[in-house]
Amino acid sequence: MSSIGSTLHYNVEYLTLCADCSSVCRINSLPILQDKFDHCDLFISQASITQRLLSNLHWYFLRPAPYLRKRNAMLVHHLTTVICGLSLGAFAQTQVGQSCVGSGVCFKLNIPQITAQNGAGNIFLSLSGPTTFSWIGLGMGSSMTNSDMLIIYTDGNGNVTLSPRFSRGHSQPQYDQDLDVELLGGSGIENGVMTANIRCGNCTRNGVNFAAQSGQWIHGRKNGQSLDTTDVNARIAMHDDKDGFTWTYSNAVGGASSNPFTASDAVVSNGSASTNGGSGGSQTKRRNIILAHGVLASLALLVFFPLGSIIMRIGRFNGVLQAHIATQILSWLLFVTAFGLGLWYSVTGNYMSQAHPIIGIVVFAMLVIQPLGGWLHHRQFVHSGQRKAVSYGHIWNGRIAIILGMINGGLGLQLGNVQTRYVIAYSVVAGVTGLAYITAIVWGEMARSRRTSVAPSEQEKIRQSPERPSVSA
Repeated sequence: MSSIGSTLHYNVEYLTLCADCSSVCRINSLPILQDKFDHCDLFISQASITQRLLSNLHWYFLRPAPYLRKRNAMLVHHLTTVICGLSLGAFAQTQVGQSCVGSGVCFKLNIPQITAQNGAGNIFLSLSGPTTFSWIGLGMGSSMTNSDMLIIYTDGNGNVTLSPRFSRGHSQPQYDQDLDVELLGGSGIENGVMTANIRCGNCTRNGVNFAAQSGQWIHGRKNGQSLDTTDVNARIAMHDDKDGFTWTYSNAVGGASSNPFTASDAVVSNGSASTNGGSGGSQTKRRNIILAHGVLASLALLVFFPLGSIIMRIGRFNGVLQAHIATQILSWLLFVTAFGLGLWYSVTGNYMSQAHPIIGIVVFAMLVIQPLGGWLHHRQFVHSGQRKAVSYGHIWNGRIAIILGMINGGLGLQLGNVQTRYVIAYSVVAGVTGLAYITAIVWGEMARSRRTSVAPSEQEKIRQSPERPSVSA
């Protein structure tokens, strides 16, 4: 072929694809034509076809007769036309990359060729999964911080609601009308599966580059009752399952369809994403851990800590001190266990910047010194019968920690985006317990004030009473 290229040039000019398959160059010789297609990575099959065709036509170009040159030029022209047609067909073919993440939930992506070239423009996404999920979401980026998200849920009319949202961190993403999205044909509910085919016009606004080889994505879903609402601002409960993955874009690039998920020439490729960690088992483990954290912390801060303090304030029975100590030790053990579970969950889930874990650390620091403070308070009170600095430190440290812990429990429910009925239940219990606790404190202080005003002989009896030597929070 090199000998042909050195001797034959034709007065033919034809536009075809260059070796990088994205620009245009001038072809006027047979060897150049073959070289361009032989080095085109995207169209290997077409290049091999070219090579076979050219090898069968070499004999035409070995004839030196001048009158054949025009015919040879025409052959190059026609051959180029055929190959360009084949190549452009592949170039325009709609490529769809699919990633299924378990439990019947799948995501699809198409990046039009023009978007892949420019790094910006329309992209197309499809979210699908069983209607047994309350909602399904897909987000751009490696975490919830500053992430554009697409949330879908049933609308109650046999279709789906698409809610474009923006997440600032580990809290409920908020509806964002500036995210340019459109629900396309093929969306709806069929055989218990909800599907949303979506065009996004500005999904690159936060730095996502679809001209890159791959990108970071996150996804989540919530088991439970269907939302059945058309409200794009609907409150969504915290996900049961979540994960991040790297989505390879190479088999999602191609085509110019306005709805690639219904296009007749669409080619769907599976396995285009790799997870960044996590599995169904690990998500179940995380759900169990956060549930245990909430239950143990609630028992400690809503039941046993306040109960132990109330017993000390208003108790009038033998062994009141022992009852106080027992309940406080139990409360302390429950809370320390809950704190450890919550700390692990917050660190591994990147929640440490949120108010709930920060306040939780403060409450833990306050309560972890309570046993030592109680022992010092009891020791000096037995000897003096009066409150001193260590007594007031122990009492008020405990009171503040309990009230702050009750409030922080509500912040935890907010962070978890739990259902409203659980928030109401917690609020009622916390309100009743808090009111009883504060009432006991006021009543106990009034009673103590009356006791300290009695005769010295009576005061001496109080100091010697085994039921008054320790004052709790």
